[in-house]
Amino acid sequence: MSDVVLTAGVRQNLLSLQNTASLMAITQNRLATGKKVNSALDNPVSFFTSQSLNDRANDLSSLLDSIGQAQQTLKAAGDGINSLTKMVQSAKSIATQALQAPKGTVNYTNITGTATLPADTLMVTSSTSIATAGATSPSTQATATLDVSALVAAGAAADGQTLSLSLNGVTKTYTFDHAGTNGTTTFDTLAHLRTEVIADFQTAGGGVATVGAVVGTAFTVTSKDVANDFTIGGTATTGTGTQVTGTSATAHTLGGAFTVSDGTHTQNFYYVASGAVAASNTFTTATDLANAINGTTLNSLGGLTAAANASNAALLDITGANGVSVTFSGTLAAAAGYATTAYSNNYNSVISALSGTLTVGIGTNTPHTLTFGTGNGQIATKAALNTALAAFTDVTGSVNAANNVNFAPTSSDDIAISGTGSVLTALGLSSGTTTPVATVITPNSTRSSLQTDYNNLLTQIDQLARDASYNGVNLIYGDSLKVVFNGDASSSLTIQGVKLDSNGLGLTAIATTGFQDDKVVNDTLLKLDASLAALRTQSSKFGTNVAVVQTRQDFTKNLINTLQTGSDNLVLADSNEEGANMLALQTRQQLSTTALTLANQASQAVLRLFG
Repeated sequence: MSDVVLTAGVRQNLLSLQNTASLMAITQNRLATGKKVNSALDNPVSFFTSQSLNDRANDLSSLLDSIGQAQQTLKAAGDGINSLTKMVQSAKSIATQALQAPKGTVNYTNITGTATLPADTLMVTSSTSIATAGATSPSTQATATLDVSALVAAGAAADGQTLSLSLNGVTKTYTFDHAGTNGTTTFDTLAHLRTEVIADFQTAGGGVATVGAVVGTAFTVTSKDVANDFTIGGTATTGTGTQVTGTSATAHTLGGAFTVSDGTHTQNFYYVASGAVAASNTFTTATDLANAINGTTLNSLGGLTAAANASNAALLDITGANGVSVTFSGTLAAAAGYATTAYSNNYNSVISALSGTLTVGIGTNTPHTLTFGTGNGQIATKAALNTALAAFTDVTGSVNAANNVNFAPTSSDDIAISGTGSVLTALGLSSGTTTPVATVITPNSTRSSLQTDYNNLLTQIDQLARDASYNGVNLIYGDSLKVVFNGDASSSLTIQGVKLDSNGLGLTAIATTGFQDDKVVNDTLLKLDASLAALRTQSSKFGTNVAVVQTRQDFTKNLINTLQTGSDNLVLADSNEEGANMLALQTRQQLSTTALTLANQASQAVLRLFG
């Protein structure tokens, strides 16, 4: 070919045609592949960058499948939790029905105090000195003033004159005899007469009167009984002249009464300044009044006993056995500090001496606290203690027939006892917590049936928990799941599984006759509530994990699209541009061919010059 000689124009046109053909080949390749970079020769940077982006997109695409499977595993766990929740709710319904069903015959070990409490008795003490109370409205006894100076002065002329003195069934007549024989019924002087009056009215039979000293020409005789007056008579008081001088009697006056009643017998007692006598129901001191009360049917038939207070003899104690009552009235009773309401069984020799508290707590209920003492609302008697114990609603409390404090449980809830040491000792109780032992005598058939249903449901819970697996992974039966989000596994999420069978939920089968005991049922309900809370918490955790996985899945999809778009931008050809290029190149090729033809024609014209 080197021997062929081409003109410059032909050679130029031929070269242009060759270039156009080369460009057309490139453009045709781009149109055929759709890429402007098909190999590293086209554009090494774009080719390898695009390939790297495509490789990463492909790696992420392969992870989308595992992310999708993780979502299904979480969905299986969520479905399992929803089903378990329904089963636990059914179990709770069963336990609630058992609690509402009648109980069978169940005995529980009692807690009994070791101390035997004495019976309540009557004990009332005045708050004010009896003498002080009586002095506010005293009574006055009858008095007799005996003045026989006129008889003595008359001498023999008065012999045979008589003086009679009567009081409370005692009547004595004394005859004047100036010779001084002085027998038990005669007298010659005022002193002799006084001696005989003392013997008859003050000494004999305990005495009904008190004889005063001679003052001037007379002496007085004062009755010990405010209910009877003196009668003075005899010829010495009915004659004429000076014989009647100085003989007089003053009637009694009644002051305020101290009235005591035992419901059947009632007796009035009167305060006098002096000369009190029990038989006449008068008094001056607390001892006098005690003797007066003890000398009436209030004591012998009513069962009341009175005595001066051991620590303050000015005060009066009135006591009585169990069931004996006493009521006070009258101005003197009120002044002595006795209420006008009836007293009965208001004293207990053990409990009345206590001061402090007893606290009894049943299970988780609010504890009961009893306060001992003599203050308002405090416990001072066995009856008050029994009433307070009977008010407990979660345990049967009482003072039993053996007079011991007794707690009869209605369930096996713990019984916690505490309080003041002296109170616990007096009641025979110990501080501490006791769990009553339940003994089922006759089970209730409904509760027994419900217990069987409950235990069967726990078996179903176990089976459901084991069946909630997906692709070999069970997140509610202890398996864990790792979800990888990038190619080198540097970004991942580990989902920790839990075991949500009956044991994992804290639920255990009820043994023997457990549902016959309310505490067992209540404890079971608490466990079921805790199980429901655990299921809800775990469902929330899995829900959070699902949200994370879903977000990462969406992110991965978007990232793959971004990577592929970036890769395509580097190597894909613009079909419109390449089409336009092809058309231009075809036109150029046609023009180059025409130019080459014209150049050849010019050479042929030279040859024709030689033809």
